Amino acid sequence: MLDIYATLEIEKVLEEVRSYAKSELAKEKISSLKMVTSIEEEIYELAKVDEMSSLILRRGNLPIDFSINLANYLELANKGGILTALELDHIASDIITSNRLFEYFRKVEKNLYPKLLELMGKMFDLSFLEKEIHRVISPNLSIYDDASKELSIIRKRIKEYELDARNQIASLINRFSDELSDLSYTLRDGHYVLPFKSSYKNKVSGIIHDVSDSGQTTFIEPSQLVELSNKIYLLKKSEKEEIQKLLKELTFKVTQNSENILVNNEIIGELDLVLAKAKYGNETNSYAAKIDEEHRIIDIKGARHPLIKKDVVVENDFLLSEETRMIVISGPNAGGKTVALKTLGLMIVMSQMGLMIPTSTPANISFFPKIYADIGDNQSLSDNLSTFAAHISNLSRITKYVSSNDLVLIDELGTGTSPKEGEAIALASLDYLLDTKCFAIISSHFDKIKEYAFTTKHVVNATMLFDEKKLLPTYKLKIGYPGRSYGIEMATRYHLSDKVVRNAKNRLKESSYSNKDKIYGEIERLLKENEDLNKNLLEKQKQLDIKEKALQTQENNLKEKKENLLSDVEETRSKLIEDAKKQIESALKDINKASKEHELIEAKHRLNKLSEEEETVLPDDTFEFAINDNVRVIDLGIVGRIIKINKDKVEIISNDGLTIKTSKNRLEPALKGQPRRVRQTNADELIKIKSDVKLELNIIGYHVDEGVEAVAKYLDDARIRKFKTVRIIHGFGTGALRAAVHDYLDTCNFIEEYHYAGYSDGGQGATIVTLK
Repeated sequence: MLDIYATLEIEKVLEEVRSYAKSELAKEKISSLKMVTSIEEEIYELAKVDEMSSLILRRGNLPIDFSINLANYLELANKGGILTALELDHIASDIITSNRLFEYFRKVEKNLYPKLLELMGKMFDLSFLEKEIHRVISPNLSIYDDASKELSIIRKRIKEYELDARNQIASLINRFSDELSDLSYTLRDGHYVLPFKSSYKNKVSGIIHDVSDSGQTTFIEPSQLVELSNKIYLLKKSEKEEIQKLLKELTFKVTQNSENILVNNEIIGELDLVLAKAKYGNETNSYAAKIDEEHRIIDIKGARHPLIKKDVVVENDFLLSEETRMIVISGPNAGGKTVALKTLGLMIVMSQMGLMIPTSTPANISFFPKIYADIGDNQSLSDNLSTFAAHISNLSRITKYVSSNDLVLIDELGTGTSPKEGEAIALASLDYLLDTKCFAIISSHFDKIKEYAFTTKHVVNATMLFDEKKLLPTYKLKIGYPGRSYGIEMATRYHLSDKVVRNAKNRLKESSYSNKDKIYGEIERLLKENEDLNKNLLEKQKQLDIKEKALQTQENNLKEKKENLLSDVEETRSKLIEDAKKQIESALKDINKASKEHELIEAKHRLNKLSEEEETVLPDDTFEFAINDNVRVIDLGIVGRIIKINKDKVEIISNDGLTIKTSKNRLEPALKGQPRRVRQTNADELIKIKSDVKLELNIIGYHVDEGVEAVAKYLDDARIRKFKTVRIIHGFGTGALRAAVHDYLDTCNFIEEYHYAGYSDGGQGATIVTLK
């Protein structure tokens, strides 16, 4: 049987996932990624990728730029080998990555990302080892002069001798300038040599190291430089030995911490693997599936084949349960039956590999221990198998090993032999699969199989819809109905001879299949009409829902505006009364303390003036209020129209649309030009300032600094209005604006909590903030 991974082309999906990985280990893990073997593993893997998806949208990407698989390095070190400067630097770089991850996760909320924090909790702090390595090894992989006292002394001497050598060379070049073919020196095996013209080689005492190809130049090391070159050579040998000694010491320290280094390296690789999965998921608008531990189910909405381009892929729904364990898909050739089978198979396999799957909403699915797929032309020349033989070989293996918890996908069941025999084999196979109680999706053109799905419990028909006007498949799966094959129509589309097509139509009319095709065609026509009606109804319902939601929002805003308005005015009124009381007390104290007559008179004058200011004039008792009268609430200063009167109680609606219930003795006629009879307060000003504050703030398109500043000002206004919950719309974008807003919210002590909005309210493109 064909390998399920090869059949579904899962390697192409993994190539895309691998492109997001930065570490060697993650890339290796992705290349060898297989389905998990238990439901617990699937739930755990999906929980990690779901947490990572949320985390990087909120906090930005993990600080993983580079990580080598250190297993071979550590194995060499543990066997007594000495690591190179490059290998040691790779180990130090891994430790730096670990430290950056520690810093990144230090700000992460434990309750939101428990699986990732649990993984991070297994890492070790090896900062001391990184510092020791980089104390010796420089960024360009050379060894620092002060890595050891001995190395410092050796290099100092080398520099001194090399300076002495260059001085002597300069003197020799000046002395033998006429005898030299070039006024420069070269190094041969660590020795300084001068290029003498061969005709003058006996004019200088020294050692001949080489002769040019033409024989015109002889490279001679003057005797004055021999001893100096030997000293430099010996010092450089000592330098190499000291460097090896330092590398050996560092290697020993690595072996002492090799287990912890390996653990950190593995965790970096694991985090990068989950990060690559999450990035792929976010990029493809995918979701982590919800795994049902209690029921067997496949409930997938809007599944998209991940290898088909976004602008042409068609979404399809799949539903299998204990009531519907088998789906038979029929419909036109080249209509998408095979793609539908592969799409469902990919959804299940990807989920069991811990990958998010491209659906319109989170799928609800079960765990399947085995997934069997016989899809495509399985003809094998090497095994001397025809297409039919290959299909039967696969079918025999499926029926031999399949169990009740498995998923079976079979394309064109029973094809490749005579129609009657093919139908018989197909029907017998369906009976067998139904008896095992596995989940199965089968594609077929056989009418007997469509009838079987109509008459058999736990089996349903499905069709790939076809546009008869355009003679084109729609690639849309519709469960619950059988479909025609549209062979004649497809033949016409692909320009089969008109004569042949007419002959085929005539023969079809004479056959028993003609009436069935008419019935199937009529079913599809009615189904198409029903689809169009549903689409129109859904669109209208959507518009109604939008209007209803807008009206509800407006009603809530008015209600909240009223409550906050009354609260603000009451607060202002209370403050004025409190200030008045303090002034009265101050005046009374002045009266008690007054020792002179003029002081007593002044104090009484102040008290009388204050009493006049605070006096509230009630309306004339003789005035009778009526519905639609324009009135003013005396102590609030609010003008409105009476809409209801009940004895002494009245209900008015203000000019701002607020409904207020009050008593008659708090009202006065609001006649044009009539003076107000209460002291002017700043309540109207407060109301004007605060009335335009909304329950949400949209900062999409703002720069980070502008967005944070706007959020800070908005939250201050929201607190004045005493809002409890507000929404900040920041969008998706690169995630920088969202992260900056969340960082600012973390610093605010007046915030009770914040979280992403629900799916219908903007999802991860908006944040809900609850104020204390």
